[in-house]
Amino acid sequence: MTWPQPDAATLVRLYAPGEYRADRGKRFIAPIEFLFELHKKWLIWRINSSMKSGRMLDVGCGSGFLASLFAGAGWDVTGVERDDDTAIHARETYRIAVVTDIDHARGPFDLIMVNHVLEHLDDPLRMLEKCRELLAPGGRLIIAVPNFSSLQAKVGGAGWFHLDMPFHLYHFSEQGLVGLLHKAGFSVVESSHADWIQNIYGWLQSLLNRAGISYNALYDLLRMRGRGISASAWSSLLCCLWAVPLALLGICVERVCRTGGVIRCTAVVADRDSKVQL
Repeated sequence: MTWPQPDAATLVRLYAPGEYRADRGKRFIAPIEFLFELHKKWLIWRINSSMKSGRMLDVGCGSGFLASLFAGAGWDVTGVERDDDTAIHARETYRIAVVTDIDHARGPFDLIMVNHVLEHLDDPLRMLEKCRELLAPGGRLIIAVPNFSSLQAKVGGAGWFHLDMPFHLYHFSEQGLVGLLHKAGFSVVESSHADWIQNIYGWLQSLLNRAGISYNALYDLLRMRGRGISASAWSSLLCCLWAVPLALLGICVERVCRTGGVIRCTAVVADRDSKVQL
């Protein structure tokens, strides 16, 4: 848990939504956006190969892009986005239904996605309990969070990219996430650490941060903020090509040891759906 917790005014400032509304919510240079889109489509394909499409709730839908991909794959989609302006942007840009509070979502839903959202919430247990209420019989909750007990977190220390304080209010190990899901009334039926894009970037940026390069310089560069990076930082980035093979080695070790930088769990309501097979 991040302590002290930022106050309400600080959170409003931190989550200023302008960048979500710009250019259909795209925040990175084109090749990176392309990789993210491929990864999201692969995730949807994997879900569709194991269950029939139905009603889907995307909690923390942001720009609405992921929800729109689910809609294109045959799902009846509703998004939850607490910022009014970002919610309007998602509705107008992608023509999807978006509510600004999960209490306004009308279930039941066959699939609920909470993708890199739980760590931003001041009451993650309440969110999971609400998801349980909204889940249809036989439905699934898919949740992803950074793995605080990962190898890259240990190596990165305070420079670990996915630590991301003060944005991340809670920090989860796999054991902690599974325990919270159980407390909310869920049973975990599958967990994975194999998020190649998040893992390799997490390693790269964490290694560069530990090396003393301008903090998150690569991240700023990929977010089309290159003009804000000093010449010395550019030079340092070019000199740090050594980080690439180390990052690849790191994700291979994490893969074998199941200590990747991201945890993705699939859960069903305990007892009622405990026999669901993936």
